[in-house]
Amino acid sequence: MKLALIGFGGIGQIVADHLSRDVGRPFIAVAARPHQHDAVHARLGPVACVTTPEALIAQAPDLVIECASHDAFRAYAPPVLAAGLDLVAVSVGVLAEAALRSHVFETAHRSGASLQIPAGAIGAIDAIAAARFSGLTEVAYVTRKNAATWAGTPAETLIDLAAVREPTLFYDATAEEAALLFKEKANVTATLALAGLGFEDTRVRFWVDPAATHSMHHIEARGACGTLQLDMANTVASQTSKASLQTAMSIVQTVRNRTATLRF
Repeated sequence: MKLALIGFGGIGQIVADHLSRDVGRPFIAVAARPHQHDAVHARLGPVACVTTPEALIAQAPDLVIECASHDAFRAYAPPVLAAGLDLVAVSVGVLAEAALRSHVFETAHRSGASLQIPAGAIGAIDAIAAARFSGLTEVAYVTRKNAATWAGTPAETLIDLAAVREPTLFYDATAEEAALLFKEKANVTATLALAGLGFEDTRVRFWVDPAATHSMHHIEARGACGTLQLDMANTVASQTSKASLQTAMSIVQTVRNRTATLRF
């Protein structure tokens, strides 16, 4: 299975490092910024470095992996899917835009390609996706981060981060509103919404917590199958990278699962 990768930042490099060790699953192309091309070749050897969807598609990969950004998803997902290429993607917060979501899904349906969304930074997506078939009545996502982690996001316009001295709820909205406003920070929100009740009926609550040393994720769900509660505290990949190690490993698991004898 020939792989192509979109994005060579923190997560993309981790994914490349792990999957490049696999036999029979070579990378043949990487879509990356020109200044990253030397780093790509240092890690993966003489793969094609490209900067457009057309150039990526021309390499004829069997599977395309996106771990770049909302802008990259917007640029690459429609043409990749239209070409009949399966896509594994994590920058799915952009699918909160109803028009783009409809276009992407219709494009994949016409070509017969699939869009597969890894669990990313959270878990229990398999349980949520299964439970929706018997009926879900409630799905909520709550995240707690310290003020430094919220810095540089729209949280700065909603609360005085520097003044927070105790855990404070500062945002309570639908998954659609959260994903559109917080963009990259809300990919997990979109993943949960797509797996369960949808963007309008999934609730999202954001907290600033001075005591939080990790990104804290809490999921609650109720329905005919019963109740679910999940708590996760994720770490970054390293002291020099803010990339979520859990997100990167989720992509690796998703790709390896496609050819595994035993699948989870």
